[in-house]
Amino acid sequence: MGNDHIEAARAFHEFTKHSYTSVRTSPHYLDWDNRPSPYKIYPGAGSLALPRELALSGKPALEAAAAAADPRAKTALDVESLTRLLFSADGLTRRKRVAGEDYHFRAAASAGALYPIEIYLAAGEVDELEAGLYHFSPADLKLRGLRRGDWREALARAAAMRPSLKESRAVLIMSALFWRSAWKYRARAYRYCFWDAGTILANLLAAAAAEGIPAEVVTAFADAEVEQLLGVDGDREGVMCLVALGRSLEPCGASPVVEPLALESLPLSREEITYDDLVRIHRESRLASAVEIARLHSATTPVVEPPATGEMFVFEPVAPREAMSLGETILRRGSTRVFAREAISGNELAAILALSGVHPRADFPRLTDTYLIVNAVEGLVPGAYYYRRDSGAFELLKKGEFRAEAGYLCLEQPLGSDCAALMVFMAELERVLAALGNRGYRDAHLEAGILAGRAYLAAYALGRGATGLTFYDDDTTKFFEPHATGKSPLLMVALGVPLSRARDS
Repeated sequence: MGNDHIEAARAFHEFTKHSYTSVRTSPHYLDWDNRPSPYKIYPGAGSLALPRELALSGKPALEAAAAAADPRAKTALDVESLTRLLFSADGLTRRKRVAGEDYHFRAAASAGALYPIEIYLAAGEVDELEAGLYHFSPADLKLRGLRRGDWREALARAAAMRPSLKESRAVLIMSALFWRSAWKYRARAYRYCFWDAGTILANLLAAAAAEGIPAEVVTAFADAEVEQLLGVDGDREGVMCLVALGRSLEPCGASPVVEPLALESLPLSREEITYDDLVRIHRESRLASAVEIARLHSATTPVVEPPATGEMFVFEPVAPREAMSLGETILRRGSTRVFAREAISGNELAAILALSGVHPRADFPRLTDTYLIVNAVEGLVPGAYYYRRDSGAFELLKKGEFRAEAGYLCLEQPLGSDCAALMVFMAELERVLAALGNRGYRDAHLEAGILAGRAYLAAYALGRGATGLTFYDDDTTKFFEPHATGKSPLLMVALGVPLSRARDS
């Protein structure tokens, strides 16, 4: 029925909620023999090896991730700088064998380490690289050629001639192979795909800022036009967003006519299961016309900071120079599996929240709020808090030792009860849907993923740990009521001292 039929997003969100009962009555199990491959492989495509001997950014991670290059900057984009961006976003950082299974760890966090996101590159003005459409392969750090020609104008046209795309030097296109995540999470995987895209974007935007390369995230575009260019169907593999990189010396010329893509990729697994509810919400949030796209580009959904009613706590964030470099942070980053029940400082938490609260340069407005359960933070009494992004203040909603509640809310995982603080990104979905339609459902989850990715970067830059978590939906809202009445949780991130590091100290 289309993007304005917001009952589709309402129904999907309700259907995919977790509850104490739903988790215990689910018949789903993991078929390990049918686990999907984490890599998309085009066996018939020509390849270009990217340079491996690269030094990642030495800028402080807190500084790079909080910054954004001047959108007017005409910094050159070459193969080396492009490789640093791609590796920082989704590169293969290490391999590990656990219980007989091979795990490949990437630069950004992924729900269940399933890595459903694919990255394509429409290169126009990239020094030492022929203009064309490429697929990025993290497994061997190569680009695989899909189409010759400059496709920036076609992508700009798909987004109602968005200036950042029209004037870019290159455009990244991020898609999701839904089955990779749905193998474990079924229809709810749709939410997780946007989380994963968001954590990748957090790294990418930080790396672009460190290089002085302007970058803008674009989510309002005609899906069918971008799918046709990539040669994907929109049901099995859907487009998440576009990212305009750099600013050209002059606007791009007309793109060639898009012909059917002859190249095919290998199957991900023996059998792929389609979840109709996932396919339906992706279809119902599609955009088709320039009028729809322009309306979203001009939409505003201001998140109004409610009047303060509780006690306020403000800390001076840790200075960027006291944190690791961006490159070192990306190489060290992982997802903490066990937290020590130790405190972090209020200054550290302030630095993490300050970075996480920076809205990205994007074509959608701020859509989310940040709540916390504080277990052990120096200078803060244990309790539930609302983080006021306008002032950097932590507003106390209710005092109490809520370790047990935090552990319960994140599906009864010890990570929630053992961490120092549990961040909860929430959104007033009715307001979002009224302004942006079903597309806003995508945007809200994508924003939560970006902010979570920034929290990861800040935590690891400070020598702390972080991990993303799912949750019992309605129970989480109830916990933060009445302040969070009408809001839905989108993503949780646990922060604290990793047990391994506590033992080493």
